[in-house]
Amino acid sequence: MRIQITAGGIFGADGQEVPIGTEMTVKEEPKGWAGRYTVLSGGDAKGKKGVNNPAGGDAKGALKAEHHGGGKFNITAGEEVLLSGLSKADADAFNALSDDDKAAFVAEAAEKKG
Repeated sequence: MRIQITAGGIFGADGQEVPIGTEMTVKEEPKGWAGRYTVLSGGDAKGKKGVNNPAGGDAKGALKAEHHGGGKFNITAGEEVLLSGLSKADADAFNALSDDDKAAFVAEAAEKKG
């Protein structure tokens, strides 16, 4: 689902406010952001089959925890860092989650920061 931020008060994993007008792709509607975004596309997925990895290789924007130096790990979606400063044990546990559980974890962490 593609959404566009329409109001302030949404913060990224780095603690910075996401600028109004930012467009992003999310797996499911971020209900905690109600009234601060609009759905641009993909709002009703009932009866449709998703394509998770169209041309092989890594899915663009797939959530994963990866090492970024100093013994710490970051959760990323493509090139975007969503959460930083995880331990190796936490990163391994995150990478073992399903895609839905990864998205829920990141959404919950963002709500706690915001």
